[in-house]
Amino acid sequence: MPEELPDQNDDTSTLERMRRRLYAQDAPEQFVVPELATEPVVEPAAAWAPPAEQTSKKKPRISWAVVFLGVAAVFFVLAVAGAAYFLIFGARSVSTDRVIISIDAPTAIASGDSVALLVSVQNNNPVQIHSTVLAVDFPETTRSSESIDVPFNHFEDTLGDIDSGVSGQQTVRAVLFGAENERISIPVRFEYRVEGSNAVFVKETTYEVVVTSSPLTVRAEAVTEATAGQPLTFAVTVRSNAKTPVEHVAVLAQYPFGFTARKGEGPLFAVGTLAPGEEKTITVSGTLSGESSDQKVFKFTAGTRTNEEAPLLAVSYTTTEASITLGKPFLSTSLSINHDAGASPVISAGSQAQAILSWANTLSTPILDGEILVKLSGAALDTSSVSAYGGFYRSSDTTLIFSRETNSELARLAPGNTGNGSFSFSTKSGAALAGTKNPTVTATISVSGRRVGESNVPESVSSSLVRTIKIGTDLSLKARTLRSIGAFKNTGPWPPVADKESTYTIELVLANTLNSVANTSVSATLPSYVTYTGAVSPNDGSLTYNATSRRITWNAGEVPAGAGVRSISFQVTLLPSVSQRGTSPVLMSAQQITGTDRFTQKAISFTSPEITTQAPADPQFQADYGTVR
Repeated sequence: MPEELPDQNDDTSTLERMRRRLYAQDAPEQFVVPELATEPVVEPAAAWAPPAEQTSKKKPRISWAVVFLGVAAVFFVLAVAGAAYFLIFGARSVSTDRVIISIDAPTAIASGDSVALLVSVQNNNPVQIHSTVLAVDFPETTRSSESIDVPFNHFEDTLGDIDSGVSGQQTVRAVLFGAENERISIPVRFEYRVEGSNAVFVKETTYEVVVTSSPLTVRAEAVTEATAGQPLTFAVTVRSNAKTPVEHVAVLAQYPFGFTARKGEGPLFAVGTLAPGEEKTITVSGTLSGESSDQKVFKFTAGTRTNEEAPLLAVSYTTTEASITLGKPFLSTSLSINHDAGASPVISAGSQAQAILSWANTLSTPILDGEILVKLSGAALDTSSVSAYGGFYRSSDTTLIFSRETNSELARLAPGNTGNGSFSFSTKSGAALAGTKNPTVTATISVSGRRVGESNVPESVSSSLVRTIKIGTDLSLKARTLRSIGAFKNTGPWPPVADKESTYTIELVLANTLNSVANTSVSATLPSYVTYTGAVSPNDGSLTYNATSRRITWNAGEVPAGAGVRSISFQVTLLPSVSQRGTSPVLMSAQQITGTDRFTQKAISFTSPEITTQAPADPQFQADYGTVR
């Protein structure tokens, strides 16, 4: 019987299989012992080793901290991989870094210039951007390039859709104001969206420009040395360098300790509107106290306010300083012009001014060899008209001299002694001053002398004083009756006939010479027999009629100096009575003219004669045409 092959799945040993065959029921009767091999068969050690003893140890449990750290490590690896991917393959992503804003505009301007900002936005994103908004924020002092009166603080507009690789452009114009050497920063903001996203992308940049010159300049003229308690006056002049009118100009004065301003003055002084190249002068007066040799510094800042009522400057453009050294008071002086001892007296063009110069020794010691010099200057001065009384006029430099040679009292002034001198001068006529802005005559008074000091050694002493005489404008009104010429066609009999209506044209003409006049008004009344027809030329609303009071009012407003004339015409109807036969009836009563001289800040008020049926200005008028028949 052939030997049975072992089952491949039987994992028992050779001896065990042999034992099973030996004791099996169908085992052969004779058992053939196999021939022993000459070399012993060595079983593998693993086959004979006893089974490994099973242990009862449990597997260690993984904590939540280990799990968390594992997850964090996996997330970090994924994040790094994602960042690397976007850095290498992210050329298709949308980013504000791919939006480039460039601004083509000057880097330096003069204050008051109109500036054009060409803003270009380049889209380097791979997709189109839409819902674009360009916003530019300007300083509060910025004005519109179309109208200098309109503030322009914010600009906002759209650039439309911008395709990939394409740029959008917008030009923004504005008038910028600033102080000299001021650097103005203007923020520019650009917003946009992309298709498929609700996010709003924002790109910002800043445009900077330097103001090289100020629209206003200011200078202050005063003495460099003064005495404590003596009246002190500054002449502060503001000039416009702008190319357009500057409104609401004002000067802010900063006083040192010890200065007392004249009651009702400052520290904010209104200047008003300055035309290009125009300058105006204000005066600051008061008294200064302190110790001898003290140096006092005054600051004057020129700028603009938001309106005429604002108590502070909205923008400060330029500042000037004036330094005054205090000396001991020794010889006080005062000057009055036509009995006006103020800091800025006003006289009219072509008139003569009478000046009284007074002085007094305020020291406790005598003053020896006193000398007072009055230097006259200014475009309005007629140098050939100056005369001195008790003094000498040196025409070579337009200086009046009061000294011991002209007044023996000045040789020795005892403590408390006073004295005076006088002089006169004339101003140029209005025709001669035509074209001169803000004409003035300036009197600079210098005082010198010697005193005996505490060491009995003579000491030189001096001081000075400035007075500015302003020349008022010459505003005039010409009113005339017209019949055959003028703005309207007149009807009715001429000469007028009793109980029959006749119409007349009344023309009012305002003329001005030197300084602009503000708030100009002309008013008059119509008699009961005269009717206002309502015809006005030009019909700009400036002329009104009150039927109750029968008063005609022409609000002419601003009348510039030397800029031609302002005129208005209106028509009236005359119904004369038989009692007026042989007379020339009044068509309009005497006219009251009022206004304010912008330079002198003085009120103007005068009266013009009444208007009658006499019309000598009409070319067809005859002598008897003004009399009722």
